[in-house]
Amino acid sequence: MDRDGLLLKIFDSVERINQGRKWQNTIGLESNGRATYQQGLIDAIDSFQSAQSQAAVDLKLVIQAEQTFILQELLLCDSTETDTISSLEQASMSFDDAMRVLEVVGDPILYKAVEKSYPTYGKSRYNKMPNDSFHKACLAHRTRLRNILRSPGIDLTEKQLLTQRLTNIVSAQSAYIEMQKTSLGI
Repeated sequence: MDRDGLLLKIFDSVERINQGRKWQNTIGLESNGRATYQQGLIDAIDSFQSAQSQAAVDLKLVIQAEQTFILQELLLCDSTETDTISSLEQASMSFDDAMRVLEVVGDPILYKAVEKSYPTYGKSRYNKMPNDSFHKACLAHRTRLRNILRSPGIDLTEKQLLTQRLTNIVSAQSAYIEMQKTSLGI
């Protein structure tokens, strides 16, 4: 599936998940709601699996897939969900920063200069590589997803989706470390 098709499928899946949730609480639409909700989850899982399979060759796709999901969720939030809105906005901004650093890591000369601006110890490093905005975005999002997974009563298919999204972020970080090593000649 091409990039635009994959991102559109993610966009549509969030719409179905949201619509399904609403219908599940609407008398006479409960059955349709459950089916719509489950299909949205299944489509999202499939989309995220497709994105993950491309992590080593198209890291931007993994980040764009996650950001598409987040932005769509943000649009569907009720205005009273201020903590959720704040969290999703922060996630989106951190993924914007992650996309910016992807441009830099592809240029070995530039990235070697950037690497020298990071201390060689402590929290300034992630697996001995600069703990830049890409890693920070991934680490924060992993925490966000793990916190959601800890909530009781989550639908098992939704847990599969959250687990797949978490796996994608882990895969993205692993692929990114390889990009860092290549740029730094390690």
